[in-house]
Amino acid sequence: MSNLDEMLARLASAPLPSRLATMDQAVFAGLAHYDRSSVTGSLGIAAAVALAVGVASTGFPGTAAVAAPSVSPFGVPPALVPSSLLLASK
Repeated sequence: MSNLDEMLARLASAPLPSRLATMDQAVFAGLAHYDRSSVTGSLGIAAAVALAVGVASTGFPGTAAVAAPSVSPFGVPPALVPSSLLLASK
């Protein structure tokens, strides 16, 4: 563990790279070239497709969900009780 401590101490005492001083300008220059209109257009297309899929899915109703009959009116059906699941694996 002392080797790790020594490496971290050397890293802490090392001078900072000179490129860090210009990092903010590089990030802001990259953001200035970022074209927001292409993102807005993509989001508009995605919203239109989502709306079309939503409207189309309401036009084709699926089958109605029917619950399976239960033997026990309270709690978990007997086939799913943890003790029966554990015994089934043996």
